[in-house]
Amino acid sequence: MLDNLISLPTLMVCTFLSTLVVAIFLAFHWFAGHKSVATGYWCVAMWVGSAASVLLGLRGILAPEVSIGLGNALAALGYSLTWAGFRAFDDQRVSRLAIAAGPAAWVAAYAFSDQFAADMSLRIILMSVIVSAYSLAMARELLRGRGREALPSRRVIALLLATHAVFYSARIPFALLAPVSDGGSPAVSFWFAAFALEIFVHTLVVAVSILILLKERSEFVFRQAARSDALTGVLNRGAFMAEAAGALSPRHPGGVLMLLDLDHFKAVNDTHGHQAGDKVLCRFAAAVTARLEDGMVFGRFGGEEFALFVPDRDLDEAVAFADLLREDTAALSIGHYGALISVSVSIGVASALLCGGDIDNLVAAADCALYRAKAEGRNRVSAAGPAESLLQVAGRMRDADSNTGVANVSVAL
Repeated sequence: MLDNLISLPTLMVCTFLSTLVVAIFLAFHWFAGHKSVATGYWCVAMWVGSAASVLLGLRGILAPEVSIGLGNALAALGYSLTWAGFRAFDDQRVSRLAIAAGPAAWVAAYAFSDQFAADMSLRIILMSVIVSAYSLAMARELLRGRGREALPSRRVIALLLATHAVFYSARIPFALLAPVSDGGSPAVSFWFAAFALEIFVHTLVVAVSILILLKERSEFVFRQAARSDALTGVLNRGAFMAEAAGALSPRHPGGVLMLLDLDHFKAVNDTHGHQAGDKVLCRFAAAVTARLEDGMVFGRFGGEEFALFVPDRDLDEAVAFADLLREDTAALSIGHYGALISVSVSIGVASALLCGGDIDNLVAAADCALYRAKAEGRNRVSAAGPAESLLQVAGRMRDADSNTGVANVSVAL
């Protein structure tokens, strides 16, 4: 039988060692400079869980008030702190009341009810409710954060936590139908031994999951940094071109590309300094970002030039949207050491239906339209027409002729 094969003290020792190792790792991670709130909660949770494992493993040796009362209170606190870590991991507010609720419920029941303190089945039922509630709450936090940060392991870890909650809550009917008693030296049944083994496995899973999430978060941050413009936080040129090209798939051939160039930006730098220029760029990027809709791709090409890809819009709709961006930019008033800086933007717009579904063609056509907007007085929107498309075709033909000529010369030589 499983209850003969499993030694509860041995399981407690193994649980203690596994949580201790993770606690030490998280402490080193914290003191190495990775002082996130989530890491702090998880680190404390692992230390608390280690202490709980020791006390619960010494049941029958220590006084019941210490081994059972304090041990289970610390176990409940470890779960609540782990939940708080998942909340903080996604920058959600952590309620101290929610952290204290589980441990406080256990302490109140154990301290003020002699019947509860003496009845092992009642204690199992309450701890099952506490552990299952926090486990389901952890799973919910992980799934809720997928939209903001789609880390690969979120769904798997959430499923494991939810499964543990369901499995652990199954202790309740067992405790009601097949009660167990300890009397100082627990005589465990088959089902009690099985659940003890499951919680040991679950502890390992949670510990490893935390390490995996921290690793994936670091990789995600590095990837985002490689794709983002350091000043404004929007996509850099390479990332923008890749995403816009991906949006121009054969299944979605439509779309409009805009090039946005701040007018007289050099004068801002020359008059107010580069710090003011950086502030203007950030405010402009924020204003455009606030207008973005689902599917739109926005990035900085360099200097004062930005690009925006708008899918599933015809040229007229895109020009109207571009004019909204122009008006938003003209309404900006940026303070810098007592001076108010006003800016305007010129926008060149190119439609994939008119200029072709190749991203390089769209950029070239939008650049021609932007040049025309600048030449016509700035602070305006100009759309690329068939003329820009013909210029691109002629340019490609010239390039082809030039390459052929070079090849012919090479052969003749």
